[in-house]
Amino acid sequence: MDGLEYAYTADTKKWEHRNVGEPNSETVIRGPQEAFNEQIRANTALLRKILKDKDLTIKGLTIGTRSNTPCAVMYIRDIANESLVREVLKRVKSIKVDYIFDSGELEQLLEDSTFLTAPQIFATERPDTVARMLAQGNIAVILDGSPYVLVMPATITEYLSTPEDINIRFPYVNFIRMIRIIGVIIALLLPGLYIAVTNYHQEMIPTNLLFAIEASREIVPFPTVIEIIIMEFSFELIREAGIRVPGAIGSTIGIVGGLILGQAAVSANLVSPILIIVVAITALGSFSIPSFSMSFSIRIIRFAYIILGSIAGFFGIALGLLLNSLLLASSKSFGVPFLTPFGPITNGKYSDKIMRKPMWKQEKRPDYLNTKDIIKQPEVSRGWTRSDEGEAGGEDNEE
Repeated sequence: MDGLEYAYTADTKKWEHRNVGEPNSETVIRGPQEAFNEQIRANTALLRKILKDKDLTIKGLTIGTRSNTPCAVMYIRDIANESLVREVLKRVKSIKVDYIFDSGELEQLLEDSTFLTAPQIFATERPDTVARMLAQGNIAVILDGSPYVLVMPATITEYLSTPEDINIRFPYVNFIRMIRIIGVIIALLLPGLYIAVTNYHQEMIPTNLLFAIEASREIVPFPTVIEIIIMEFSFELIREAGIRVPGAIGSTIGIVGGLILGQAAVSANLVSPILIIVVAITALGSFSIPSFSMSFSIRIIRFAYIILGSIAGFFGIALGLLLNSLLLASSKSFGVPFLTPFGPITNGKYSDKIMRKPMWKQEKRPDYLNTKDIIKQPEVSRGWTRSDEGEAGGEDNEE
């Protein structure tokens, strides 16, 4: 170096890695089209490109006594809660394993409850999603060799929103979110409600529809619960087969397999046509869930509601909802209740959860994160709306 009597030596070799591409599992129409890859420095660079904040902090660690896998814990120093940062660092540093290769393994080692079906750590391959969550006070963990970044803590609302929600106007977002919530309810409860109504509460069905259901089931040899379990299991099998086979063949198997299997089952008098409609609508509802992990959880719990509905009708489903709600309410993600901000109800004006308010009304960060800086933007963020022209104009940047 110029002016020094000694030299520095540094190893500048680079590992081979995949280039930055488009996200595969979280596609959006309006929003950035970049995704993480398997190289940790490329992933931190993607986040630094978005967050040009001097307080963006990276803590470098290694996990695995033999693999020595590089890991990075990222947060914004003057926003993130210090106790949350210490808790995340403590859990990551305390992991004692020989080898670790993917963030999915790390997620299972960090989560609070391993037996809860609902995910407790948010995993995403989109840099814009991680940057937005860092800006509101969350912590991100990046593991070398994995294209998915872990963000914590996670609440139920993170799994019901998409990166596109912030980029489109709030009337459109609210309409899409209403459809999404209805899809979640259908995916979770529709098969159980169908069994409960047809077996125990026939008086709730219109007479003509009741006659149609009974006529379609007259020659079916199985009870309704056996029919629906057969069809649900068949659909899950088709879905798994469509994922495992190569590329274009997978979508073909899903469409052709579903059509042929459903038509053949009806023609063979194994199931009723109305049940095929119920299973198809349930599948569409499950596809509307943005998060793959949450979709998996709902698909598993759905079978419990099918059994409860066949045993005790509406009472069984109500009992299942009560137990499920108590279980979720008692679970936490890094000290934050999973059902926040609904159970417990949080204070503040943060409204981007179920129904989103306009961007200029979102003035505070989520209070359940206990951030150092709760104010995200001033009360009047659109300066041009002020009556004072001097204040509205601001100062122009000159070059």
